[in-house]
Amino acid sequence: MYDIIIIGGGIGGSAAALRGAQNGLNTLWILGSKKTRKRSRSQWVMNLDNIVGFHEDVIKNQAIKTLKKYKQTDAVEILENEHYHINNRMLIQNTIQRIENGFSNVTILEGEVSILTKSEDGFSIQIGEEIIEGKSVVLSTGVMDEQPHIQKQNRKGEWEDTPKWIYPFANREQVLYCIRCEGHLTEDESVAVIGHSNVAAELAMMLHERYENQVTILSNGAAPKISENRLEILEKYGIEIISDPITGLVSEGVKQLHGFEFENLKPINVKFALVSLGLHRVYNDLAREVNARLMDENQPEEKRHVWINHKGETSVKGLFAVGDMTKREDEPVMKQVYTAQEYAVRAVDTIDTRRRKKLRASILSS
Repeated sequence: MYDIIIIGGGIGGSAAALRGAQNGLNTLWILGSKKTRKRSRSQWVMNLDNIVGFHEDVIKNQAIKTLKKYKQTDAVEILENEHYHINNRMLIQNTIQRIENGFSNVTILEGEVSILTKSEDGFSIQIGEEIIEGKSVVLSTGVMDEQPHIQKQNRKGEWEDTPKWIYPFANREQVLYCIRCEGHLTEDESVAVIGHSNVAAELAMMLHERYENQVTILSNGAAPKISENRLEILEKYGIEIISDPITGLVSEGVKQLHGFEFENLKPINVKFALVSLGLHRVYNDLAREVNARLMDENQPEEKRHVWINHKGETSVKGLFAVGDMTKREDEPVMKQVYTAQEYAVRAVDTIDTRRRKKLRASILSS
């Protein structure tokens, strides 16, 4: 019987696992599989430099100082010109290493949890054929954004309508998914917002207002559903809406995105694209299995966020949820790396407080 079972190998799961380790909880951390990790939004956020004190130069400057001390001029020049992406994957791997090297109270497993059940003493989960029990569970299974389908000819000359054409540029941080995490990278550059809703219009206006970008909205064949007042502002800002389907990419192979092509229009040149097509799905399957309350009543079940309170606890006592999969009624949950970490810490500290309270009560009654 574990004190806590953490399901999810992203940032929220990592923060929960590290806190469980540091709090001395008997912890099981389930990372998921390669398949489940690829489905998560966090895999597409490639550079985290919007967190105070968390930047490549924090370490680079110390290393450069040491190299200068020992007169390693060539090495200093190489390091000064090198850029290190600090992304989710690196943080997660570092957390795994820290736990494996420093904490014996945490068990780390790879695999997919197929069943979550509420039991008298807590919860039970199933991985493959194995049943595992825990007193509390933290879900951090994330969400996935809707990807833009682009109809483009493959090497055989066949037309394929698929999102796979943009994936190489998402991996190179030219197709973006989070204006809070990555919007600043676009400053003074031309940007396409791929979307057709009021949210897409808001993001286009924000990019123009914050960074003075030349922005174009690409609805990719869908009819734009944008309010009149937003349309008026877009026009004042010189933000054009192109409704034609995207039929190709202007690029140097898969190394650099330069723009988008259309069948009946001239190509547009952009350096970045920001995807704003809404959620493909929320990975709330396990929460639904124990009848946890969901938000977004007007959405299909697979797109509904999991309701949480200020401690990150769901409507099922002992079941917590953190990260992009969650919502609160009383205030917004900001979708950022450090917010996921904050809620993970809240959840694990709550679990630890309850555990210690029971321990003290049993001591007093004995």
